Order: sequence, then C-alpha cells, then structure tokens
Amino acid sequence: MAVMEQIETLMSDVGPVLDPLAIDAMPEAKCWGIAMEEDLSVLVEFDEQKNCLVLSSELGAPAPGDRTALYELLLQLNYHWNATGGNRMAVNGPGGDIVQMYELGADNLDATQLSAVLKTFSEVAKAWRQVVQQPS
Repeated sequence: MAVMEQIETLMSDVGPVLDPLAIDAMPEAKCWGIAMEEDLSVLVEFDEQKNCLVLSSELGAPAPGDRTALYELLLQLNYHWNATGGNRMAVNGPGGDIVQMYELGADNLDATQLSAVLKTFSEVAKAWRQVVQQPS
C-alpha cells in the first residue's frame, strides 16, 4: 500500500514529466491542484483507505434551459464505465457544475504513467466541457 510520502514523491516527480502550468500542493489535505491549461485544472486527491488517487475536474455549469437530456447522457456515461475506462460524471449540487472524476490505483504507479493518465483525463474533460456548456 502506498503511503503519503510515496504519493508526495510521485506528485513532485510528475511536474518535470507532465510540464503543467503549475502544481499547487496541499499535503495536509492530501491533494494537489494541477493547472493543465489556463482554463483547465485537475484536482488530485489521495484516498488512503482505498489506496488510490481520485482525479476530478470541474467542467462548468450546464447552459440554462432544460438539462434533462444532458443529465440523461451523463447517467448513460456512468452506466458504461467499462467503455469509458472508469471515467464518471457528477453534479456538485442543485444546478451546479458538472464534475468529471476518475479513480486510479496508487500501487506501483510512476510519474510517466500518472502523467499519461492526467493528459488523457484532461483531453476528455476539454471535450466534455464543450458538451456541457452548449445550449440544450
């Protein structure tokens, strides 16, 4: 099982490999904010009980209007977790932002692997942000 020190080392090793705009470490909260682009950040949280990293990115609030079709699409995405590699979507409150989430096991994870996952996660987030923010 990974311990916090290993995760802190992993996250510091990710910087040179990933080369993001910035990485803000909040070790007391066991999380890191990674600015992938000016308008796209990924929060990486270490869940010690599950021994995994939880990636999340806010995609913005849906466009005004009827959100039923969008929410139905997001539920279908969650249902097909095996086809999406485990990506899932959530709403952070009534009428709130859509959040993309992904859990990644921390055992034997290295900076190159984590960087690849973060890049893919970010690309998916950019595509879904367009879907989320388009008029219904």
